[in-house]
Amino acid sequence: MLEVRQVELDVPSDDPGDRLHASAHAWANDSATDLTIEVVLSDGTHVEVTTPVAEPGPLIAMKLQAVMNRSVAKQGTDLQDILRLTFDDQTRPVALAQIGAVGDVVARDIAFHVDHWFVSKQPQALRWIRQSGGDDVTADDLELVAELLGAAARRPTR
Repeated sequence: MLEVRQVELDVPSDDPGDRLHASAHAWANDSATDLTIEVVLSDGTHVEVTTPVAEPGPLIAMKLQAVMNRSVAKQGTDLQDILRLTFDDQTRPVALAQIGAVGDVVARDIAFHVDHWFVSKQPQALRWIRQSGGDDVTADDLELVAELLGAAARRPTR
């Protein structure tokens, strides 16, 4: 997770990409849970490391924003990561609940990026995904991700 300067949160950008970059990374940092990994080396030595791991909702938000700043190969893998997190039976309910509970501005920025990558730019996104090894991904998959994430990010109009 990248560090975010406090000014980026206190005085958010007018650009939804810049704003989501700051808010998604801060959200990921603030909600990360520690994961301890134990590795057994070939000589029998045990090494244990504890590191913070982002939750599914903030991770999806970070990946949605990151797509625009990456090489074509990384764009495809970022989009595939979003598909995996959305379709996985363990992470989907957590991610959707987290996106459903996040603040309105972050939710709007998530919805903007979901619409941009999975609706407006769907043919391009599908091409990037397939170029990065997602040969079995279909346009229907992208439409379902757009529907699920868009519904989670949608807020009642006042």
